[in-house]
Amino acid sequence: GGADADPYAEAYDEDEDELSDLNFTTYLSDGTQVALVPNGAATPVQLADWRAYVEAVAACRLRESAPLLRSLRNGLASVLPVELFPVFTAEELEVLVCGVREVDVELLKSCTEYEEVDESEPHIGFFWDVLEEMRPEERTQLLKFVWARSRMPNSAKDFPMNFKLQGPPTGSQDDPDSWLPHAQTCFFSLSLPKYTSKETLRAKLLFAINNSPNMDADVRLHSAEGWAE
Repeated sequence: GGADADPYAEAYDEDEDELSDLNFTTYLSDGTQVALVPNGAATPVQLADWRAYVEAVAACRLRESAPLLRSLRNGLASVLPVELFPVFTAEELEVLVCGVREVDVELLKSCTEYEEVDESEPHIGFFWDVLEEMRPEERTQLLKFVWARSRMPNSAKDFPMNFKLQGPPTGSQDDPDSWLPHAQTCFFSLSLPKYTSKETLRAKLLFAINNSPNMDADVRLHSAEGWAE
C-alpha cells in the first residue's frame, strides 16, 4: 500500500488548507464585497479551480474603474477631439494635453519680456544662471510660485502670455539683499530686487518658492514678502 501512496498528497492537503477560507468573492477599492460568480459567497475555492478564481478577481478589479474612466473620457471629449487620440502615443498625448514635465529654461527665456528692467543687468543674469542650475523639482516650484502651474506649455506659441521679469519692488533699492522676490501669478510676473550676488539671489529665491503659501486660484496675489492672508 505504501508503494502506491501519492507522494504529493501532503502538499495537496496543505494547499487545500490554504484555500479553505476562500470563496468566489472579492473586495473592491472602497471595501465593498462582490460576488465573482452567482452565489459566490457560498461557493468555496477548490484546488482544481484556483486559477479561475485568480482570473475572476483580476478581471473584477481591473473593471471596477470602468465607469470612472468612461466619465473621464466623456469629460475630455467635451473639450478635446478624442477621435484623434489613437494617432498619438500615451507620452505624446500627455505632452499635448498637460504640457512638458520639466521646465525648459530656454523656452521660458524665449517667452520672457522685461518691464522696467534691462535684461543685461547683473541680477537678471544671476536669475537665469540660478534657474539653469536648479534641480528639476526646484524649477517646477518656481513655476508654481510665478504662475500657479506645475507644467509649461509645449511650445512658445502655446503660451497664453509671456513671462514678465519686472523691476525691483518699491523700497528695495537701499538694501536689496534683505528683500524677497515678489510674484503675481495672474500676470505670470516676477519682481526681483537687485541682488548683489548670484548666491544671494539663489538663497532668496529658493526660500520664496519653498515657503510661500500654495496657490488655489490665479487671481490671488502670490508673494513671499508677507503672509498676511
